[in-house]
Amino acid sequence: MQIPYFFPRLSATFFVDSYPFYDLYGILYLARRPQPLRERFLAAILLRKEENMDWKKHHRILIITGHFGSGKTEMSINLALDRRAAGEEVTVVDLDIINTYFRIRDKDDALNAKGIKTLSTGVKARAVDIPALDPAIDAALLFDKGRIILDVGGNPSGARALARYRPTLEETGYEQLFVINSNRPETKTPEQVIKFMEDTQATSGTQVTGLFNTTHFLKDTTADDVIGGLKLAEAVSDQTGLPLLGTACKRELVDEVKARTNDLYILPIDLYFRDQWML
Repeated sequence: MQIPYFFPRLSATFFVDSYPFYDLYGILYLARRPQPLRERFLAAILLRKEENMDWKKHHRILIITGHFGSGKTEMSINLALDRRAAGEEVTVVDLDIINTYFRIRDKDDALNAKGIKTLSTGVKARAVDIPALDPAIDAALLFDKGRIILDVGGNPSGARALARYRPTLEETGYEQLFVINSNRPETKTPEQVIKFMEDTQATSGTQVTGLFNTTHFLKDTTADDVIGGLKLAEAVSDQTGLPLLGTACKRELVDEVKARTNDLYILPIDLYFRDQWML
C-alpha cells in the first residue's frame, strides 16, 4: 500500500506525546516527508523518552516574553551568542513590532558577523517601522535544524505577533520563558507578574513553560539586585508551579551571583543596547 504524502494535519506533539502507541503510525507518516522534517520529528520522539532534559536543549525553539524593560532583547541576543559559542546554528527572530527603540533588527550586522541569522520585518529598511513580518519566519520555524530564539514584544499587544505563529509552534514544540524584572513598577509582586503573564498567554495562545530572572538596574546593577529579583521569581514559581530556569546578570557579577545561588543556571549578560552616553 502506498503511503499518502500528506496525511490530515497532525502535529508534532501528536506523535511525540502519544509515544509509544503511535510510533509506528508516526514513522509511516514520516517515511514520505522531506528528509529534514523526518529527522526532526524522529529526534523529538527520542528526546521525549529522556528525563530531566536541559531546557536549553529540549526544544530548538525558545520564546522570550515579559514586560517592557525587563531585559528580553538583551537576553535574546546574549542567549543567541551563548548558544552559538556552544556550536549551535542559531536564528534570532525579532517579533517586537511594538517598541521601536530597542530592536534586535538594529543589531543585524553584528549578529550576522558572528554567524547568527536574523529575521524580522519583511521590509529590509531600518528607517521603516511597519507591523509586517518576514514570511521566511514560517519556513525557519518548520525546517531550520538549529536553535531559533523569538524575541516577543513587551506587553499583551506585542504578543499578538506571536499568536500569528501559534499553529506552527504547536506543531514544532517550543520552550517559552517569561522573564521577570522585579524593578519594574508593574511587576513588583507575584500577583502582578502572574496577571501580566496570564494576559500575555491569553493573547498569544501559547503557554509559558519556565521563568527567568532578569532583574536589573541597567549599568548600575549589583549582585544584591539580582538576588533580590530571584526572591520574586521564586515566589512566582511557588504559586504557579512553573520552574525557575535561571537568572541573567552582568558578566562581571557572575562569580558573586554563582556563590549566592544553588546551582542555578546563570546567563552572563553584555549590554548591547546601552551606548556610552546612556545610563
